[in-house]
Amino acid sequence: MEIIAARPEQVDAMMAITDQAKANMAAMGIDQWQAGYPNRAVWEADVAAGAAYVVLDEGRVAGMFCYGTEPEAAYDTLDGPWLTEGPYATIHRCAVDADLRGRGIIGELFAFACDKAAADGMVSVRIDTHADNAPMRRAVEKGGFTFCGGITLTEGPEAGAPRIAFEKVLD
Repeated sequence: MEIIAARPEQVDAMMAITDQAKANMAAMGIDQWQAGYPNRAVWEADVAAGAAYVVLDEGRVAGMFCYGTEPEAAYDTLDGPWLTEGPYATIHRCAVDADLRGRGIIGELFAFACDKAAADGMVSVRIDTHADNAPMRRAVEKGGFTFCGGITLTEGPEAGAPRIAFEKVLD
């Protein structure tokens, strides 16, 4: 497997995985990603900004995520303490091709993001998900992230929605 910055020609594959993830969450009764987000325009903007990354499995897009280093207003709404107060990176819009789940791809994405964050001078990585998204919660916890509390999304079509937030302190 190889993780690279996503290219415009990979957006179709990224959208196919996004649509799978949306359908999977809907089938589990989770309202995350059910309000038109993320969509093609979001992924295209992420790619153009150099913030979207894909994991390639024999050249095929197997998963993706968005990486950021700017503070997020939603993370200021945390109902508990963060583990750190220094600069942090974020992981968002993480998904893996349904046909390739269970192969450790999400863990590879998390490890890559943490290594990148450390190289970028960040002290931690933060991530959030829906409280009912058990598969992502398991992956996040397995990736070494610590539950920190609840947040409220402040932007986009899901603004006002509650999420649970995690942080991983980097060495």
